[in-house]
Amino acid sequence: MPTVRHIRFHGRGGEGVKLASRIVSRAAFCGGSVVQDSPLYGAERRGAPVVAFTRVSDQPILERGSIDSPDAVVVIDASLLAHPGAAVLHGLDPHSLLVVNSVHTADDLRAQHAIVGRVVTLDVSGIALELLGQHVLSAVVAGFAIKATGVAAWDVLVEAVRLELGEIGLPAALIERNLEATRRAFDTAPALGFLDRGVAGTATGGPPFTLPRLPARWASPSIEVAATSALRTTEGWRILRPEIRLEHCTRCCICFVLCPEGAIELDAQSYPVVDYAHCKGCLVCVTECPPKAVTALREAAA
Repeated sequence: MPTVRHIRFHGRGGEGVKLASRIVSRAAFCGGSVVQDSPLYGAERRGAPVVAFTRVSDQPILERGSIDSPDAVVVIDASLLAHPGAAVLHGLDPHSLLVVNSVHTADDLRAQHAIVGRVVTLDVSGIALELLGQHVLSAVVAGFAIKATGVAAWDVLVEAVRLELGEIGLPAALIERNLEATRRAFDTAPALGFLDRGVAGTATGGPPFTLPRLPARWASPSIEVAATSALRTTEGWRILRPEIRLEHCTRCCICFVLCPEGAIELDAQSYPVVDYAHCKGCLVCVTECPPKAVTALREAAA
């Protein structure tokens, strides 16, 4: 019976979830597998949870839709592990593999989030920031995921990265830099592979996906309580956080005025104070501060 390997990708809008899943599926396809990939993000905004699904098989794939019983889950943003609505851990069992972009160890994450299944971590963000100079993760995450799961070899991954990044218009020099970072992730990550999960991984397991018909009232606004946005913290969105050096601050208030989220307040002496619960890490304050009193610090080191 043909075996389908189910890989689910989780991240935030703008982190390259869709492209990472496409690179993985393209690499598997270039290696001779039958593949299927599809993102699910609707009208989501940048920073909101996004999911994508990739299936890899040696035979035609007869199923569609969401992946509820994944063989592997690739987590591009580890802050989503603590986000119940993202459902990152949904469907994991002891045979599943959780592939996480994180500075923390697998044991730390397993204990913190009560994870069932195998866990492997790698600081993909650190690799991207070091070799690319920016938080661009698609190809690097794909290299990590492919090495951990074993769905493709390095030579076809190179082909996939060049094809996918070329199709979105990246210049050749930047594609080569992405390949350098991808190679670092691929070489550093362990090769764990998939475990046999029984009938859950077969092409004939379960009915095809169907979209249920929902009552019209579900599509209407249903906000009944005022001022709930303050309860939605966004500190997990940051890769870099602004740090204000008050000894260099001239109290010009430009950071306070230009903060797009209103996450900077003024204290009694008119010095700026960052509300880190609602700061998304856009770093407008770092860019616009005239005396350069605001600096950026990697969130993992904060």
